[in-house]
Amino acid sequence: MSQPLNRLSKESSPYLLQHASNPVDWYPWGDEAFEKAKQENKLMLISIGYSSCHWCHVMEREAFSNVQVAEFMNSHYVCVKVDREERPDVDQIYMNAVQIITRSGGWPLNCFALPDGRPVYGGTYFPDIAWLDILKSLHFTWMSEPKRVNQVADELIQGISQTEIITKKSEIKSTYANSLMALITNWQKHFDERYGGLKGAPKFPMPKSLKFLMHYAWAYSNDEVRDHVAFTLRKISQSGIYDHIGGGFFRYSVDEMWHVPHFEKMLYDNALMMSLYAQAYRYFKDENYKKIVYQTVDFLKREMRSPEGGYYSAIDADSEGEEGRFYTFLKDEVDEVLGEDAEMFSVLYGVSASGNLNGRSALRLASTPKETACVFGVDPEYVIQKQAKLKQVMLKYRNSKVRPSTDDKQILSWNALTIKGLIDAYITFNDESFLDLAIQTAGFIEKYLINDNGSLTRIYCKGKTSIAAFLDDYAFLIDAYILLYQATFNEHWLLKAKTLTDYVIAHFYCEKSGMFYFTNIKYSDTIVRKMELTDGVIPSSGAVMAHNLQTLGAYFLNDVYGDMAKQMGANISGQVERGGPYIYKWASLLLNFELGPAKVFSSGDKGKSMLDKVMSASHRPNVLPFLNTIKSEIPLSKLKVSDNMIRLCVGSTCRIPTNSEDQVILEINEERLNEQSS
Repeated sequence: MSQPLNRLSKESSPYLLQHASNPVDWYPWGDEAFEKAKQENKLMLISIGYSSCHWCHVMEREAFSNVQVAEFMNSHYVCVKVDREERPDVDQIYMNAVQIITRSGGWPLNCFALPDGRPVYGGTYFPDIAWLDILKSLHFTWMSEPKRVNQVADELIQGISQTEIITKKSEIKSTYANSLMALITNWQKHFDERYGGLKGAPKFPMPKSLKFLMHYAWAYSNDEVRDHVAFTLRKISQSGIYDHIGGGFFRYSVDEMWHVPHFEKMLYDNALMMSLYAQAYRYFKDENYKKIVYQTVDFLKREMRSPEGGYYSAIDADSEGEEGRFYTFLKDEVDEVLGEDAEMFSVLYGVSASGNLNGRSALRLASTPKETACVFGVDPEYVIQKQAKLKQVMLKYRNSKVRPSTDDKQILSWNALTIKGLIDAYITFNDESFLDLAIQTAGFIEKYLINDNGSLTRIYCKGKTSIAAFLDDYAFLIDAYILLYQATFNEHWLLKAKTLTDYVIAHFYCEKSGMFYFTNIKYSDTIVRKMELTDGVIPSSGAVMAHNLQTLGAYFLNDVYGDMAKQMGANISGQVERGGPYIYKWASLLLNFELGPAKVFSSGDKGKSMLDKVMSASHRPNVLPFLNTIKSEIPLSKLKVSDNMIRLCVGSTCRIPTNSEDQVILEINEERLNEQSS
């Protein structure tokens, strides 16, 4: 007899629906669960995860599908399931609590709380026997020593309230060169000189941090940092976290050599990596980077794009109950599918009889075409042509296997990151198809996720919209709108960016600190209202908002925006000095202050193509192109330039107009900062 469905069956989130047939009486996050806990004086279990999380699946099978365990949970707790991608604000609070308790964190995140939501204990994955012991022990403590439990809650909530909150600095520095130098000096201690990236495992690619390092290396002519970025990009492109058969990137490598990935594919990773490799192509002119960008776009179109024009959030790591099964191969499989060509494929991609993951092989570029040509005594061009054909054969074979599931949530902020990645690719390669996809994605957002009152909705899934948007949704969409202007020079994108920025200031800004809260004051339903300041794989929404203010302040000649960005930079500068790879977006803001904006103006029928050429070859961050038109509504248009001429202004200094884009490119790329010294 099948288990009756619980309340989660009415939700649209794939992660919540994965738990809809559990014998646990799950509640979604909301007032109903809290009211029940208060009425019955029960502790709450707030269990958080996401659909493509491997250990979330394991705990769901072992603990939450266990009838004996579920009966105890239902009798003594009010149990709440949360999709962290829907409610990052809830995840942030209870992750902070678990990190305070255990000094570590991860998913599944299981946090026990009082009926008012204040946390008292928590952890990540628990085997079913250990889980039942914890349930019993904590319930006994709650029944016998409620004062002690409340005291723990008071201490924890005080600790949570103090994390990711910052105070306003009274002094705004005129230079941050020393702060940036201190950051890089500290960061370089963690460079992995053998394998690229950061030392140790697991290894995350951290695309935006590599982008910052690339810009820093250019600005200060630092060859050591530049070489580290180039080396890391090459190692990642050859690694197991890049899907050599189908394109796109897996989330991270479980080992320090980048050989074996954790196989979930996230939209944000692929959007950010697409952006990184497109921009890196401008610096390094490596044709392999171009292939990676094109293959990643093809993957996104083929496997993650929705009929509405947006992009789904993730593809699971697991299929047929095993992580990575869809993406890995037995040597016998390869031999059977490819026949006499199997050996060349195996040499290229490291396929062996023993494998590197439970007897199966996770593919990586183990041998270059040139090296492989030497092994087989053939011409390298023959290997390149054969390699492309074999990849297609293996992709067709792989697609015949049982596919991992796709999380069909379409998340506003992640789709905005995808727009940015597509625009970066368009600016670099001048391929109109990338721009078309970006505009279509913006159209999806505007049709489904922008409300009549100017506010945003975070999620579109199965025909339903849900969850009031958070700061990341607003900040990343504003950033995307700015880039859409820089790609099309249609001013309505800049005007939309300004309108959203004014909404964010009205609903998210903290006057006392000069920073932004993560939640909208109108829709906050958590025990504390927090900020997002630390950069992870995805940059922090606060830092992105500071960049937006900096850029829009320049376009609209708006000193209020510019001063807000300066205040945010000053507030965070001390943490930049002490920081490392997890404060890169703030460091990028400070680097922009050091460089000043490079404004490039043009007009006339050739103006757009002139600006496009400059942007595609620029190595400098913070280049702001502007196409002057007679009907311009952007205040920056008061700086005139003759038709089909181009003019560069760096900081407050403007150069003589020219009709040579190459001259402007040369000036932009040579306008660096003085070399830092200790």
